[in-house]
Formats: sequence, C-alpha cells, structure tokens
Amino acid sequence: MTPAITPTGPPVTAVPETRAPALPAWRYVNSGWGLPSGDAPGGVFAEQLRGFVITSQEALDAFQLAFLLRRSLGSATSLGRVDFPNSILLAAYYLWRPLRGDPLSVVGFSLDGRRAEVLLELDDSAQGKEYPLLLAPMAMVALDRSLFPQGERIEFVFRLTGGSQDGEPPVTVSTIVTR
Repeated sequence: MTPAITPTGPPVTAVPETRAPALPAWRYVNSGWGLPSGDAPGGVFAEQLRGFVITSQEALDAFQLAFLLRRSLGSATSLGRVDFPNSILLAAYYLWRPLRGDPLSVVGFSLDGRRAEVLLELDDSAQGKEYPLLLAPMAMVALDRSLFPQGERIEFVFRLTGGSQDGEPPVTVSTIVTR
C-alpha cells in the first residue's frame, strides 16, 4: 500500500505569462552634435526643434551638407548601410545646447493612417563633461518603408518630450512615400 502524500506548502498558483517587450519600429543610425550651415533663425539663443524625413541617398547627402556634424556617436559605416529602397531616415536636431553627453534621442514612434508621430526626448541633464560650445544635438533613425502606404502623403510629427521642453509645439514634415 502506498502512503498518501499531503502537501505541506502553500497552494501552487499559475504564473502569468510574460512577454518580452516589443522591439521598436526604428533602428539607430547616428546621433551627435553639429552645426546647421547658414544662420539659424533666432541666433544662438533659439530653442527650436527641426525635423527631417530623408527618403533617398541624394536627400541624405543634402542633409549632411547642410548639417556639419562636429561630434558623432555613430559611424560612417552605419550611414553607409542605409538601404534606401527599403528604408526611410528620420532626423532631428535641436538649436542650441551646450555640448554635453547625448541629450537628444528617439523614444517612440507610432503610425495612425497617414499620420506618423516621432517622439523625441531632450535630456536637460545629459551625462558627461560640459564644453563651452553651443551646438545642435542630432538624432537619426531608420524605419522600414513598408510600414507606410505607398504613394500617399504622410504627415510626420516630431514631438519633443522631457525636461523643460514639454508643451512646445511639434514640428510637422509632410512627404510622399514611394517604393
């Protein structure tokens, strides 16, 4: 005869299923600090976000000519790997900040019909040594072109969050996405 086994601990409950967080829709390409060519409106005291939708190698070349990157946290290799027939680059920079750390980053992206929202965070207390230079922090990410309806105008809204910039008006860039 087999003795009966009596549980001595608390009852076992089912463990809820946990899922890994979804991967972001974007891929980091580059970030850093630079100088927009020409005079920026408002001079060195301007606090202004500028957003760009780059859909071709020619547009990337024009962006790079108009924004002189002084300190890059990415590499030329990452820019050389952009597959423009299948990708779109989103770039933004903020006028002006003292050179310190990496304060501008893409933290979110959503697409609702023909309106894409790009959430950027501007960290007022970026880590690292502060230098006595005013430059424009820049962030650049790639998106898969297949996310967007072909041949339709898409409105990209660049919205700044974090720090003292909450509530600033977003920057809107419209473009037609083709494949």
